[in-house]
Amino acid sequence: MTTPVSLPPEIVSLLIPRLSDELKAFYFYRDAANWCANVGFNLAAKYFEAESADELAHAKAIEKYLTDWNIVPSLPPIATPSSQFANLGEVISAAYDLEFALYGAYKQTSVAAFSADLCTFDLLTGFRDIQVKSVAQYSDLLNKLAGVNVADKFQMLALEESLFA
Repeated sequence: MTTPVSLPPEIVSLLIPRLSDELKAFYFYRDAANWCANVGFNLAAKYFEAESADELAHAKAIEKYLTDWNIVPSLPPIATPSSQFANLGEVISAAYDLEFALYGAYKQTSVAAFSADLCTFDLLTGFRDIQVKSVAQYSDLLNKLAGVNVADKFQMLALEESLFA
């Protein structure tokens, strides 16, 4: 009887850290949504809830790819994110940093996968596209905040609809 082919260990070792990254992002956005809801930024809370769902979907896509290739991924431990933000601008800035780091990680992983496994490279192309859009989206949010006192909750509440509508 034929034994199904599995992904090579070097490809698995490239994907497990991205799975971990997506789960960290899921936790971060859940934390951001909870913080926003707690301090009255309800539109931002809804926005970050959707972001967390997207990150969980990305993690599930990586898990599915691995299991489709006969790999049972071990779920990495995820550190609990800090629930402390000084203001909404800090949340947006942290989200930008997270998305930019994910972009770099997917770019680096794609370079390594390109010569090793084109199917995995194709999977990663979709994730790179997502990250390019996310970096641009958070860059736009940061640009909208230029010149705004992000520590002034009244200003931020006034801008919330513009930022997250």
